[in-house]
Amino acid sequence: MEILSYDPAMLPGIVASYNRVIRGVPHCFPVCEAEFEAALTGPAGGRPSHDWLHSETAFVAREGTSVLGFAHVGLGHEDRDGAENDRGSDRGIIRFLWYERGQRAAGQALLDAASGYVRERGMKRVEACSDFFRYPFHCFPAVSLSDRLDHVRALLQFNGYEPFKGEVFFDWPDYPPIVPEDRGTPVEISLDWPDNGGLRPSLVARALRDGKVIGECVCLSGGEFSRQEAAQDWFFVKWLGINDEYQGRGLGRHLLQRALAEMRAVGYRHAAISTDWKNHRAFVFYSNHGFRIVDWTYAWARDLPAS
Repeated sequence: MEILSYDPAMLPGIVASYNRVIRGVPHCFPVCEAEFEAALTGPAGGRPSHDWLHSETAFVAREGTSVLGFAHVGLGHEDRDGAENDRGSDRGIIRFLWYERGQRAAGQALLDAASGYVRERGMKRVEACSDFFRYPFHCFPAVSLSDRLDHVRALLQFNGYEPFKGEVFFDWPDYPPIVPEDRGTPVEISLDWPDNGGLRPSLVARALRDGKVIGECVCLSGGEFSRQEAAQDWFFVKWLGINDEYQGRGLGRHLLQRALAEMRAVGYRHAAISTDWKNHRAFVFYSNHGFRIVDWTYAWARDLPAS
């Protein structure tokens, strides 16, 4: 087994390995070489693969011609807003890391190569698999490292990585026709249908009172993230929010139910939604309104010892 720098000639093997590894990960569909290649513009040369990354590279674990794993790493840009978040210039970013089950030595070698790349450039911290740096085709927005990739999680933990944020995902497959409950507070509902490239449109449903938006539910077509036929029947509720002064009146429930009903009417069969791992209020709400947990995802980090 050897660790090599990424070369475009390796792309077919990398994509085949990725598609094997992500089988069974919720909302994760197989990709083609063109889709994966677009995510590798940094390591392949040319423009950065992400606005907040620079000095990128990628490593491939290979035995003979068989790809055993992959790691994509870069350095974070200086924060433009001065905020304390996961985009700072003092850290390295492992955008994605995987290895084939049973190939722990390959996973360890990839992680060592990525950590070494970051340490050699004077970074103090390395973060792995954050949703902010997810590949556009990998699952739905807000996903970090899925617990279904438990062997990758185990490797990170074994090497001293700890979770610093997480997102819980819920599904409602084949959900039945929905009749929205009485909203209690008089509001108007407006519907916008953006075309995001899937077979069916996305939806932005807004609750208005006296012409002012007081709540919003944003539903994204699964076709925005994957060309696969199975993805077209899914949509993801990216955002559900009600202004503070109108909370507790059933508006969130009504707006979500209205969105579910509208998406069903245009042909969607399955709904997905997520929340921050510490948002217990949303957790209770979703799990009591038809959705069930399918995945826990986490972003991981560790401080690097001084060399």
